[in-house]
Amino acid sequence: MADKPMSRINQIAYMVPDLHAAIDWWTQVMGVGPFFIFPTFDVTKGDYRGQAHIAEFGAAIAYSGDLMVELIEPRGPSIFQEFLADGKTGIHHLCVFTDDLAETEQWIAQRGGTRLQGATFADGSTLAYFAMDAAKTVILEVAQLKPEVQGLFAAIEQAGANWDGVTKIFSLP
Repeated sequence: MADKPMSRINQIAYMVPDLHAAIDWWTQVMGVGPFFIFPTFDVTKGDYRGQAHIAEFGAAIAYSGDLMVELIEPRGPSIFQEFLADGKTGIHHLCVFTDDLAETEQWIAQRGGTRLQGATFADGSTLAYFAMDAAKTVILEVAQLKPEVQGLFAAIEQAGANWDGVTKIFSLP
């Protein structure tokens, strides 16, 4: 097993009660954009706190330099909804990429991380969320992505590099 079988932290994710209001704030106040709103997620399998469950949520991403900013609007039972139900908003988790989710999950478990939620997509991409401390103040998302998804992220990063500072939503051609 590699010393660290995952990438550097490349994403910061925020839980928001309203995706479009959050996009407005991020573009106007923080100067980050444009955002790409995921139309749907083709999840074929999921888990939530050890039980089979597919979490429902809306999401949008943009880049600030090479850092991905993700906005998530929970739409049902999930670690995302728990966060908002506890009266919290703001930073929920950080994300890293890996070429081998199983190896990375083992690496995380050896350091005390606990799996909270996960998903497998129709294209074969997988991801999982781990509490990295007992108080669950640090949650790490680990994503093993197919090349097509990585290509989508690269296009969104390029849109951020060329952003006009006005356009809020990025659509693929």
